Amino acid sequence: MAQTAFSIENVTFSGSVQETFVGEGGVPEFFSQLSVEFVILGRGPNHVAGLILTTDSWVTSQLVAATFQSFGTISGNGIEFWGAAFQSGLPVTFEFVIFCDDFGGIDSVPRIWNTNGGSVFQQSVVMTPLCQLRCRFPKSRQQSML
Repeated sequence: MAQTAFSIENVTFSGSVQETFVGEGGVPEFFSQLSVEFVILGRGPNHVAGLILTTDSWVTSQLVAATFQSFGTISGNGIEFWGAAFQSGLPVTFEFVIFCDDFGGIDSVPRIWNTNGGSVFQQSVVMTPLCQLRCRFPKSRQQSML
């Protein structure tokens, strides 16, 4: 089989503050979430995609697997829609690049990249004033303060 993944395009991403409740009484706990969507030009079936991501300016990095979402077409060319999400503490700046391994290569496994032109993708997430207020006071006091 020949290579079928040719480029990674149409990258969109966002960072958000998410909330969960822990322990007795539902103490709020906040965390950041990075959500990334992208398109791979070319149809598999043998593609594995994801992010190489850091939250500490590349002192350490990790691989975040992406999830295949669906097939589609752009200008008559077959494409694949992919998405990935990652959670971390607050505040944070996510830096990442996107890759796709094409296991359809004949004698090798080609890896394609989108490095944002060598600048890497970046998304910062900070605590909002409402998050800070909710972290300091239990849920029962929050209602009376709002």
